[in-house]
Amino acid sequence: MTDPLHIPDSRRPQHDPVEDEAIEKIVREGPSGAIAVAGTATLIVVAIVILFYLFIYLPRGMVH
Repeated sequence: MTDPLHIPDSRRPQHDPVEDEAIEKIVREGPSGAIAVAGTATLIVVAIVILFYLFIYLPRGMVH
């Protein structure tokens, strides 16, 4: 009995070496875009916390 997942050589998709090289280049460069998005989001959250502290929390003064 043959393996049902086995694809004969004649029916296998052919890989383009230029495309494979481009994919390898992208993977080698790493997730710089994702890191930039995460860093930007973190800066926005930190800025909101600081602004909240300066303009909401401090002006209320000490609670008696």
